[in-house]
Amino acid sequence: MFKNIILFFIFSITLLNGSVIETKIKNIIGNYHHSLHEKLIIHLYKEKNKFIMNDKISYYNVFSTLRKNGLLNLKLDKPDNIELVFKALNNNKLAFKILNDTMRSIGYGHIYTKKLEVNKNDLNWNIRFKAEYMTDPVVLIKELQQKNCKVTNVENRGSNTWYYEIDFVNSVLKEATKIDKDEKVKFQKPLQEYFLMVDNVKQLQVMSRKLNNWYPYISFFDQNLNVLGTIRKNREYEGIRTKIPKSTKYIKIADSFNLINIKRGLTVIVR
Repeated sequence: MFKNIILFFIFSITLLNGSVIETKIKNIIGNYHHSLHEKLIIHLYKEKNKFIMNDKISYYNVFSTLRKNGLLNLKLDKPDNIELVFKALNNNKLAFKILNDTMRSIGYGHIYTKKLEVNKNDLNWNIRFKAEYMTDPVVLIKELQQKNCKVTNVENRGSNTWYYEIDFVNSVLKEATKIDKDEKVKFQKPLQEYFLMVDNVKQLQVMSRKLNNWYPYISFFDQNLNVLGTIRKNREYEGIRTKIPKSTKYIKIADSFNLINIKRGLTVIVR
């Protein structure tokens, strides 16, 4: 009797997972294309454990399989407006920066903000841009995963609108350079501000290079990108040593006026 109950439970879970995947694929590619390729889709997604992990859909695997098998059509009939709706959970400030950086890194530097709402620690951000292709979800999700962001839901809302729900609770800035205690790092000419990631350090030392004209600008942030303190100097320094505020996770180092002033780079030590 007990064995039969267990078998029934496993069978029910398998059916449920299959139903969840099927419903999601129908939403992604539409009912017509799902019906047209139903046998192929059943074959591709028969191993449910590849697409359902810890009772959650692996959207990267779902989309990768669709794209690999020619079932994900991203080309539009003509250039048109595309809208992405982001629901960012558990870290709104860091989420906003990561999403901005991610869109730029995958080739969308010119986007228009249609709506931006901040609710406690969450963020709703709707963006719009014109393109010939829909944003490739495989590329977008992979880029987010590299920053420890977990995509928890994706929906095709029609009219070239896609919804992404993303959990940023364990997210990190990919461009931030991790520096360990007592490690010396020599940074070369900056293309943008230097971003450092640190853990349990108390002191920062920054040394400018010869022929630089550095006017220090340093900001300290916690895990959620809340500002813990800022140093800004209006005269030239060859170097600076300062205490690091408690709970600092990220440090931004720049110049108060222009990055050209530190074109020969800076050397950084944390202790």
